[in-house]
Amino acid sequence: MENRPSGDLTGLDLDGRSEGLLFDSDDADGQDLEDTVFTDCTFRRVSLMGAELNRASFGNCDFTDLSAAALRAPDSGWWNTRLARTRIGSAELHGASLRAVLLDGGKVDLVNLRGAKLKDVIFRSMIIDELDLGAVQAERVAFQDCRIGMLSLHGAKLKDVDLRGAALAGLSGVGGLRGATIGELQLQDLAPLLASEAGLRVL
Repeated sequence: MENRPSGDLTGLDLDGRSEGLLFDSDDADGQDLEDTVFTDCTFRRVSLMGAELNRASFGNCDFTDLSAAALRAPDSGWWNTRLARTRIGSAELHGASLRAVLLDGGKVDLVNLRGAKLKDVIFRSMIIDELDLGAVQAERVAFQDCRIGMLSLHGAKLKDVDLRGAALAGLSGVGGLRGATIGELQLQDLAPLLASEAGLRVL
């Protein structure tokens, strides 16, 4: 166990700031954590189901075994943070900002990052049924050993986004691929979608 003071997500200070705390096996169901700032905190086996995390921010934090049927954190901020072995039904992260974030292992049914800003983000060993990157601004983002059921890229602006490590079962918004790197086998799989997007008829 880490040698740091324990925190309680159900009894945070009124100023909405938590620094250098360990949250172990906390259940934050129904807690209002809007605008809360977490810095240099460790989260172990924490449940955030039902917690309101609008505009919350997490800096230099480490999550392991995070669970939530629904993670509601629109317009939230995440930087220099690792999330390992997550188990989430839906993650509502539209409008969020992620910088230097590692998502390392786990399964998520739906990740909504519409309108979010991502920079230096790695998805590693993730299973994501639906990943919505519509209108996202992403720079230096990589997928490593991931499986994605449906990837949506409508209106996305990508720069140095590496999709070679993502097994894609479906893709919408093919035009949003500009600025991404894909592999040869992925190109073969995407050929029908690319032809349709260009208005080509293949005989």
